[in-house]
This record gives sequence, C-alpha cells and structure tokens, in this order.
Amino acid sequence: MKALSNTTAVAFITCAIALAFAPSFAAAQPPGLAKDLIDSAAQTGDASRVQIVADAVRDVLPTFRAEIDAYANAAILALKEERAKSGGSEQVASIATPAPTPEPASAAANKVAPTPKGLFSISAWDGTFSAGASFASGNSDNAALGLSVDAKRKSGTLTHNVRTYFNLGEAAGTLNQKRWGAAYKLDIAINDSAYTFGRISYDEDEFSGFDYRLFVGGGVGYFIAKSEPFTLKLEGGPGYRYSPIDDTREIDQTMAVYSAIDLDLIIREGLKFTQDVMATWTDPTSTVETTTAITADLWGGLNTGLSFYYRYETNPPAGRGNDDTVVRATLGYSF
Repeated sequence: MKALSNTTAVAFITCAIALAFAPSFAAAQPPGLAKDLIDSAAQTGDASRVQIVADAVRDVLPTFRAEIDAYANAAILALKEERAKSGGSEQVASIATPAPTPEPASAAANKVAPTPKGLFSISAWDGTFSAGASFASGNSDNAALGLSVDAKRKSGTLTHNVRTYFNLGEAAGTLNQKRWGAAYKLDIAINDSAYTFGRISYDEDEFSGFDYRLFVGGGVGYFIAKSEPFTLKLEGGPGYRYSPIDDTREIDQTMAVYSAIDLDLIIREGLKFTQDVMATWTDPTSTVETTTAITADLWGGLNTGLSFYYRYETNPPAGRGNDDTVVRATLGYSF
C-alpha cells in the first residue's frame, strides 16, 4: 500500500512538471478583458496594433505578463501566416473588419474628375459620324451623297468643337454639286453660363459663285438655358472673311460680324430636335445659314435623322441665286 502511494505521488509530480513546462493554450490564456482587447486588435488584421494593445495591457496587468505575451504572440504569428498566404500585404483583411465610414456628401462633391490625358485624346471626344442622301435646289438641283463629322471635347474650362462635311451630287449625269468644308471652334468658359470663343472655318462650293470662303474670328457666348432636355445659347463677335469670286477672280476680303443661335431639345428619350442658325455680316454680301434637324436613336450608337438646310446670300455673284436648300436623310453613329 505504501509502495502504491509512493508510485502515485511520483506520477502526480511528474504530470505536474510536464504540465508546467508543456505548451498549453489553456495556460496561456490571459484574463478575460485582456483577451478581448487583443482579439479586437487582431480583427483589424494589423500585427503592429496587436503589439501596441498587448504592451498597454501588460502594463496594466503585470501579474499576467507571461500569459499576455504568449496570447499576443500567437495572434501576431497567425496574422503573419495569413499575410504570407495573401501575398504579403501589410494588413490582413478580417471577416470582422468594420465597414468603411461613408464619405461625406460635401467631400465627394468637391472632388474634381481627372482631366483626360492628351490634348486630342480620341476617347475623350463625343460626337456623331453620319452618311446620307440629300436633295438640293437653288443654284444646283440634284440628288447627292454626303459625309459629315461633328465632334466635341471638354477639358476643364476648354471645349473643342470640330465639324467637317463633304457633299457630292449630279443631275442627268453631270456633276453639279461639290461642297466640302471644315470648322474648328474653341470655347473658354468664364462661368457656368458665359464663355469666350475663337473660330476658324473653310468652305468650298464650286456652284455658289465663290471659289472658297475662309473665316477667322472670335467673340463671346451665353447660355440662355442649360439643362439636360433643353439648351439654348447665343454667340457672336467680330471676324475677317476672305472669299475669291469664281468668274471675276476678284477677292472679297473684309471685316465681318459673326453670330449664331444653337437650340437643342430632347423631345423624349432617344428623340432629339436641333435648330442652328449662323449669320456672317459683311459689306458686299451677308450670309445666313440655318439647319433644322430631328434625330432618333436606333440601337447601340446608331441613329437616323432628317434635316433641312437653308442658305441665303444677300448679294451673290452675277448669275447666282440668293438661296439654296438641301433636304438630307442620314444614318449616323455616335461615339
């Protein structure tokens, strides 16, 4: 009996020593509050934050220094292993990571959209490429085919406007219409409603009596209405027009005044009405051009339209009429 008691005592002491020196998760458990604080820090995924919390808790509970260190080291090791699996990011995402605080509306509103790279970056241009058939009357009566590109790009306070067109037609097998031209206008915003602009245009029409017309000018513009469904703006200013006359080869060059009215109205989604009027006033002859159009979206970027163009010349060259009209049906693509 005594031998058995000695054997039992030896076994008890051996187990006690083994338990004392064996790594045991239970023995490394710090007090409940310290454990909760370390767990909360570990949930952020930031190992440095776990170490800071552990140091603070150890100062408050020095009696449990060993338990606190063991528990914090285990948490940090787990985070490092998780970070290694995720590719080495500084912080490891945790399931319990709090959702980000929503950004105040005022801060979001003050953010400025990044300016597109490159002065003429194609991806930043908005516009329409169109092809169509037209029927003209006046100085040339014919049916014609035409191409046009109308594009715009905004960059900060600047707005680039580019337009180019080409029309070719014949009647009874004879070429009697050949018109093409291009224009560039740069708008510089002053405020939400007003802007200044510079404009240059070149137009060539063999059957108008003028060899070609070159205009350079500038001025100011103002938006009377500026909203999504309805836009109306006026612009005007001084310029210079150079126009060689076909028959006499006389050069018509003079100071001019340019003015324009642009109206855009969205009748309903996918259906748009536009009215553009341009006038160039000079001493020998003044020109008024107006284009009325309605455009309907088809699918994707495709659209179809019908337009009516009218040009009036106050004092055309000898043998030429005062007005020209063109009715055009188009198929376009918006980009």
